[in-house]
Amino acid sequence: MLRIVYFGTAPFAVPPLKALFGAKGRAEVVAVVTKPGKPVGRKGELQSSPVAKAAREAGAMLLMPPSLKTEDLRERLAALNADLFVVAAYGKIVPRAVLDLPRLGCLNLHGSLLPKYRGASPIQAAIAAGERETGVSLMRMDELVDHGPVLATVAVPIDPGDTHGTLETKLAGAAADLLVAHLDDIAAGKLASQEQRHDAATYTAIISREDGFVRWDGADARIVERRLRAFDPWPGLYAVWTRNGRPLRLKLTDVHAIENRPGLKPGTAFIDDEGFPAVSAKSGAVRLLQVQPEGKKPMDGKAFLNGYKDFSGAALDLADPSAPLAASK
Repeated sequence: MLRIVYFGTAPFAVPPLKALFGAKGRAEVVAVVTKPGKPVGRKGELQSSPVAKAAREAGAMLLMPPSLKTEDLRERLAALNADLFVVAAYGKIVPRAVLDLPRLGCLNLHGSLLPKYRGASPIQAAIAAGERETGVSLMRMDELVDHGPVLATVAVPIDPGDTHGTLETKLAGAAADLLVAHLDDIAAGKLASQEQRHDAATYTAIISREDGFVRWDGADARIVERRLRAFDPWPGLYAVWTRNGRPLRLKLTDVHAIENRPGLKPGTAFIDDEGFPAVSAKSGAVRLLQVQPEGKKPMDGKAFLNGYKDFSGAALDLADPSAPLAASK
């Protein structure tokens, strides 16, 4: 039976962990490592990660180190005598001193078909790029990000209505099945690995709040539509309208790509042929089916026009005035 230490933080990592808990006689999760809780709300109360909650429910040993680089943590992990480390959406780089601890090495479940979409946001990137298929890769870890040889993959279709949230759920289930299906071969050392085509690799970055800002002079309307799905539930998509000298943040909760009106500059608001507010982009235009002005509830686009009659003809901001300078692009 494999003794496993599991590293994970995000929702994607929960189903594979629960699958290991259910693999009685084949695997024993001797410890779960997750990132420390984050302060949320006005009171700054610590919120545990989804993986931490799952580990507590199962009664597993839970470690939440602020760093994986301390000698104390390395000694604690070494004392567990694990056969294998499994990592899924953990959110930190695992150093060589930790990778070398288990007898069978360290495996990672990554939410893409490697070498495509290495890095922190493969699910969002696949949706934003208009991919029709993505998947999960089970790979052997080395010191570089998502760089090691691949042991097994499973493909997952991307449906037209998939958001980051719905696709993450599908991929997490596929990751759980992939891992459990190969446990015996992993234990026996029978799972062959294949080196990635590093020249074909693509990379993704950590998503920030400011990534949700629509910069109309650099935006293709179809990509804006896909980015809305990619950034649901977080960080969402938003625009800024400097109205009467004050910036008004508009959360775009439902949009549709349409043709632009001739001669309109990017960022120009207009009323489309169906009576909805729309904004011209670098290519095409974006119909605003549902909008949430800052401090208000989401509203139908036509209802938005009733309350903001001066929207038509307005010039929306091409840069986010609320973004920190370090996040500007």
